[in-house]
Amino acid sequence: MRSIIKCLVPLAVIFLFAFLSSSLTACSSIGNQNTEMPNIIVIMTDDQPQHTLPYMPVIQKELVAKGITFSNAFATTPLCCPSRASILTGLYAHNHGVKTNRAPEGGAVAFHDQSTISVWLQDAGYRTGFFGKYLNGYNDLPEGYVPPGWDDWQAFVRRDPNLDFYLNYSLNENGKVIQYGKEPQDYSTDLLAERAVKFIRESRQQPFFLFFSAFAPHQTYQAAERHKDLFKSLDEFERYRPPSFFEADLTDKPLWANDIERPSVDYVDKVHERMLRSLMAVDDAAASLISALERGNIRDNTIIIFMSDNGMSMGDNGVFGKNCPYDGCLRIPLVVSYPHLTSASRVDESLILNIDIAPTLIDFAGITSPTPIDGESFLPVLSSTSQGWRDGFLIEHFKDFADIEESGLAFLIPGYVGYRTDEWKYIEYETGEIELYDLYADPFELENLAYQDGYESIMIDLSEKIQAILP
Repeated sequence: MRSIIKCLVPLAVIFLFAFLSSSLTACSSIGNQNTEMPNIIVIMTDDQPQHTLPYMPVIQKELVAKGITFSNAFATTPLCCPSRASILTGLYAHNHGVKTNRAPEGGAVAFHDQSTISVWLQDAGYRTGFFGKYLNGYNDLPEGYVPPGWDDWQAFVRRDPNLDFYLNYSLNENGKVIQYGKEPQDYSTDLLAERAVKFIRESRQQPFFLFFSAFAPHQTYQAAERHKDLFKSLDEFERYRPPSFFEADLTDKPLWANDIERPSVDYVDKVHERMLRSLMAVDDAAASLISALERGNIRDNTIIIFMSDNGMSMGDNGVFGKNCPYDGCLRIPLVVSYPHLTSASRVDESLILNIDIAPTLIDFAGITSPTPIDGESFLPVLSSTSQGWRDGFLIEHFKDFADIEESGLAFLIPGYVGYRTDEWKYIEYETGEIELYDLYADPFELENLAYQDGYESIMIDLSEKIQAILP
């Protein structure tokens, strides 16, 4: 018996050691649990129409069903680069100075990148990572340039203006520019998702800020190989057909709306299908990121925001594109999921803006911006009702004076400013033309009331609100 006990003692020690080792391993895999500095992930698409959100199954299951969907989220300037600068700074375009997509009035060269959300969060102790599309014209900056505030930087560089960012693209990987090819494994959304998962795995023991900026569903709308046969049989009930679809009577609209070229309905339908296919890889990327959070036991302590930089009019009011003052261009998909605050699905109708992202995220992190911000933190809206929230916001568009081949509608649409509330939208163009819509009676902006009697006092009031915001 004594000999048996002698044999069992070492075995007991071995089992105990194995148990302790397993427990320590399990404990070491648990990531950041500091609710005062939660992890933050922004998943951003490029030119995504709001109505395409329901087609993304992972976003629906993991974010919409477990978070808040903002049905009235807008880009204050409906164009990529100005909106992206607003997201990073919390400022209107007239304050951050990025007015168009290209120099000298816009693009990355016009952006002052010393005071952004990444800088503020990094200074507060966050590990920061950026993956994907940064600002238009980023290639105009010195090769290898990494903006301040980013610990891991992997951003698209457009060496050839004829190429997009799906395949055959370049990435600035922490200062070194690497070229990628056309093989399936090079498909950018997938490759960037793998890099972002690696970032989560390496960062999970500390608070981190991950900005995943996919190129989809931007033109040329390229899908991953595995998705190329999807959405080829949408029936008539799945086609995008709002009442404003290719609006027939534009006599009450500004001259530009009557002068722009309209694509065929068939072309818009085909683009719609291709957009949906390209978004499926973004949906897969979201699944990979969420899985990485769950493996690190940090999903509950991670805020995930899904959004687009601007909307995209798919025939609304006769417009195919962006830059326009109509809701098809302005409205963006926006979903926020944070288990500590948003465990059940909810739709909120508050007016939430791209300029609200930065102040909201630093509010979550418990810090304040060292510089003024135009936007407001919508953290109170997430945790309670939206009573006392804003009742209107400024809209602005700056004409791009590059030739039409380069800038499209940004060249064709005159500069304008506007003001939108739940009930009214008012637009003033540089040409002197004006638009006014009663959004309660006419949510699809079919009847311009600006030249009808009885609306003078409303237009005066909205015009004064514009002037109160502009410098």
